[in-house]
Amino acid sequence: MIRLVRLDYRLVHGQILAAWVNHLSAQRIILVDDTAANDQMKSAALKLAKPTGIRLNIFTVAKTIEKMPKILSLNENIMMVFGTTSALVDVCKKTSAFNEIQYGATFNKKGSMQIDESVFLDEQEQNDTRELLSLGVTIYSQQTPARKKVPITKI
Repeated sequence: MIRLVRLDYRLVHGQILAAWVNHLSAQRIILVDDTAANDQMKSAALKLAKPTGIRLNIFTVAKTIEKMPKILSLNENIMMVFGTTSALVDVCKKTSAFNEIQYGATFNKKGSMQIDESVFLDEQEQNDTRELLSLGVTIYSQQTPARKKVPITKI
């Protein structure tokens, strides 16, 4: 069962490992990021960062779409982390697998609009977020389980 779908450009880091994996009793983390999936060095580093006993998959967007029926049938607590809003849009449009997405952190780049403490969206990310909202996806920002969910209802 997919317990959490999160947008976080950092993919795997202390906050995910320390807070979310324990909070969700996650048994598997699926990272969806074309760059990480196609870069052996980055993939190896991400695999080293995962906690012992947690399964980790690193998929491209295309492979995620292909494997979604199997992912949805797994009898595990799964946390999916997406590196980009465009990956989220692609997977949502092709699979309709998610109805709720957590925005954890996006990179603060020039021209970005700040949505929340750690969520900054450039023009393309804003458009992707509008598209996700138009698909009926509920989006909220939340850094850690101890913090309140902050709904993102419009951009």
